Amino acid sequence: MSAFISRAFNELSARTSLNHGTIKHCLACALAQTACEFFAVEDCSVDLHKKIVTPTFQVGSDMEIKVAELFSPDPVYHDLIPAEFLFKLLGKDVFERTLDLFKNIIRKVEADELERKWRKKVRTAVEGVIRENHPDVIEVNLGDGMSGIMRKAEWTPSEAPSYRQGKLFLFYVLKVVREESTVTVHLSRGVPGLPAAILKTLDPWVTVKTIKRIRGRKTWLRVRPSVPTAVLRELSAKLSGEVIDSYGFD
Repeated sequence: MSAFISRAFNELSARTSLNHGTIKHCLACALAQTACEFFAVEDCSVDLHKKIVTPTFQVGSDMEIKVAELFSPDPVYHDLIPAEFLFKLLGKDVFERTLDLFKNIIRKVEADELERKWRKKVRTAVEGVIRENHPDVIEVNLGDGMSGIMRKAEWTPSEAPSYRQGKLFLFYVLKVVREESTVTVHLSRGVPGLPAAILKTLDPWVTVKTIKRIRGRKTWLRVRPSVPTAVLRELSAKLSGEVIDSYGFD
């Protein structure tokens, strides 16, 4: 069992961005769940360092009195008896079940972290590279193994011919959708908030609000303090030449 634990840990560590502490916790959870199933009990603890699993048996239901006497002096019905077992005493079926659970838990924790990370980016602008262009949806590579999609309703029609594989754009993060262990980021190039979100990436200290946007043609912004003309030109370029009018706040 010790060799199995080490091999599984090393293999998963090489394929995930999770830190070692989190991976160890996932492995302990998987082994504890497997042990609970194997011993048919409700509670198990695991010590990866000592290579010990400790199921807790209830005398009379999980464990007979005579067996309980091997682990505790003078046991009575309904006593809770912890019993330690070395990993190496557990069978191959326990190893295989632990590995399956370990992989599932890792996927869930990875999805949890991705979801938290990307929910913080909702209503901001992020860079992405177009991976696939389909008639009604564009798939976008957002880096670090993360994918996004932009449905046709979120395109800017005048720039749609430039939505080619490998092209880099700034996208507005509309929402994040989680289905089991899959996290999908929904993107837009057409929402009114995109120009303001891009301007925040160019000048994080400004306060900016979109007054109106005609996607692909012109955007009116309120900005405080005013920004240099060069910054507005750069914003226009990132919007495929969309005209930008900037006003102060009343």
